Formats: sequence, structure tokens, C-alpha cells
Amino acid sequence: MLVLGGACALIIFGGCITGQRFNPAATQPATVVDRATTQPWYYLRQSASAQVEAGDFEKLVAACEGVARDYLFTIDRVDYRAGVITTEPMVSKQPMEFWRSDAGTSDDVWRSAVTTIRRTVRFEIARGDAGRFHMTPKVLVEQESLREHRITSPAEYRHVFSAGQGPQTASQLADSNGIPADYWTPIARDRVLEVVIAAAVEKRLGKN
Repeated sequence: MLVLGGACALIIFGGCITGQRFNPAATQPATVVDRATTQPWYYLRQSASAQVEAGDFEKLVAACEGVARDYLFTIDRVDYRAGVITTEPMVSKQPMEFWRSDAGTSDDVWRSAVTTIRRTVRFEIARGDAGRFHMTPKVLVEQESLREHRITSPAEYRHVFSAGQGPQTASQLADSNGIPADYWTPIARDRVLEVVIAAAVEKRLGKN
């Protein structure tokens, strides 16, 4: 009995973690994320994947605009003073849209098939040495998120996937906490597409 009691005591006290510090990651909810990763600037500030050098600023801008249109993007803003060209966000290609090339890899294409993904191209041009200019393409990838709807009666089922269309009950408005019905969350940069776009700009500059 003494031997058995001693063995039980060793197991009990040996298994206790009293006095030891918990790993913070083990005490956090699974939904806790760094808020910085939900902002576009977090990804746009990351290092470049490719860069193009040119001596003529006007030709470089024209090449960037031409390549953006080749990939079916619509030019949104051209800021000559800041050296920034941006496109409007465009929902990425689906597997059956074989004529489009706005997704970096086949995995990106299939991901667009299961969730709504969009891409925005940003060209950043900076002056270098000896009158040269350096252009860096950056492709921001965003995923559409839909706020969950609280269902309190069968009549509300038809508005579950309406993204805010139709009337909202008082309980739904109280649960929203000001969160829009649908919104876009930045998730990554398409570095493969950035390299492809940079090569296409260089090719256009070579033709001019």
C-alpha cells in the first residue's frame, strides 16, 4: 500500500504545472490575429519580388499601363508626382477562364473557385542614380468576407447570403457592431504574378 501510494503521489505531483508559466499562444483564442495583417499597407511595405529599370519615365509609365491592360486590369490612378500607378481591384480568374492570366499559379486559380478573391496591381516608380528610374510591381490579394447573420425566425433564411440586401432585424443590427455585411481582407501578395508583370514591362520597353 505504501509503494502504491507513493507511486500515485509521484504521478499527481509530477503532472502538475504549478509554478510554470503558460505559453501565451496556448491561452489565446484561435480567432486572435495581428491587426496589422488585416491592412493593405502591411503587405505593400514588404520587399519587392522584381524590379524594372528604365531611363525614360514617360515610356516606363506607358509600359506599365499597357501591361496592366494586357492582363485586363483597369487603370484607376496615375500619380506622376508620387510615381504610383494603381489599378481597380478585379475579381481573379476562375478555372474555366483560360484566356485570363491574372493569377500567379494554378493553386491560386483553384482557390478563386472556392472563395471570392480579387487582385489589385500597384506600380511604384522611384528615381535612381544617373537619371535612371526603378519600377516595382506589387499585386495585393484580397479575400471577400461575409458577416454571419443571426437567424431568429424562418422568414430570415432567404437573407442569409444576401450580403446585407433586404431588411435586417433589430437583433441582426445589434450583433453587427458596425461591421459591414461584406468586406475585403488583404491576405497576401501574388509574388509570382509580380515577376511575370515585371518581365512583361521589360519586354514592352524593349519594343519601344
